[in-house]
Amino acid sequence: MSRTKNIAGKTGIIFLAFVIFLALLSAFQQKKPGSRETAPDAYSFFVAGHSYGDVMATNTHLHPPFKKQWPFIQSYPDISFGVLVGDIVRESTTENWDVVDEDLAELNLPVYFAPGNHDVFTGDLFAMRYGDSLHDNRTYRYFRKQQDLLVFLDSELDEWNISGHQLDFLRRTIKENAKSSRNVFVFVHSLIWWDDKNVFKQVHTNWWPPNIPDTTNYWTDVEPLLQQLSNPVYLFAGDLGANKQATPYLYYKDGNITYIASGMGNGKNDNFLFVRVDSEGDVSFDLIALQGDRHRLGKLEDYILP
Repeated sequence: MSRTKNIAGKTGIIFLAFVIFLALLSAFQQKKPGSRETAPDAYSFFVAGHSYGDVMATNTHLHPPFKKQWPFIQSYPDISFGVLVGDIVRESTTENWDVVDEDLAELNLPVYFAPGNHDVFTGDLFAMRYGDSLHDNRTYRYFRKQQDLLVFLDSELDEWNISGHQLDFLRRTIKENAKSSRNVFVFVHSLIWWDDKNVFKQVHTNWWPPNIPDTTNYWTDVEPLLQQLSNPVYLFAGDLGANKQATPYLYYKDGNITYIASGMGNGKNDNFLFVRVDSEGDVSFDLIALQGDRHRLGKLEDYILP
């Protein structure tokens, strides 16, 4: 083979390699940011309020129609964990909490608690069993999932107020984590945003009016903290749906804060929610009825305040 042909052959190989390099580079550059290969995986979780159920019943286990959903919950796409937003037990006793632990062990998913008044009414038992052991068993905490921030608050420490050390915790958690997060999910039992003079005044909580605090520090201290964030904020409560007069579920968007509440116990419109977070961080909901067809209540997002 002549020297000229040898050089030509090497040139051709180099050219072919260069073409392949350009093709690979182009494919890499055209890949959409946040594609499945580069973004966090999608995940979902459930949120259930007033999960001991009927206030007049005698069950020690979680609300029986809710517990029947275990196989459905376990098979839900991308299910990762669950949240019980308060009133998990009718009475906070060692025996009742042992039964709840047994029920949740059958579910075989991590489940996080935001305590309700029934859960903490009898003293420190809830805190000793489920509080944050790294911080003196406090009954509020946070963790991160993928690129999202999840915050669990205790509305019962100060009559629906988020105050004192808990308010300091919330401010610090937001400051240290919000900028590096896509979504902020906040879980609390009571509808700390409710007031008889604001847009939520027609919403009936599980409490009768004489027992509802006249006002809370939500609109003076908490709402401005959440509203100023660039993140979408989803604020969940679980103090609805326990009796005939209570509103079964709630959805309302105000600025970057979406207010959501649900619950069970009235035996007619009992419900819980699935929250879906796709690989891009977009959030959607699935409202599940415990009586009749699971989807008979329609889309949560279509709810209009009374």
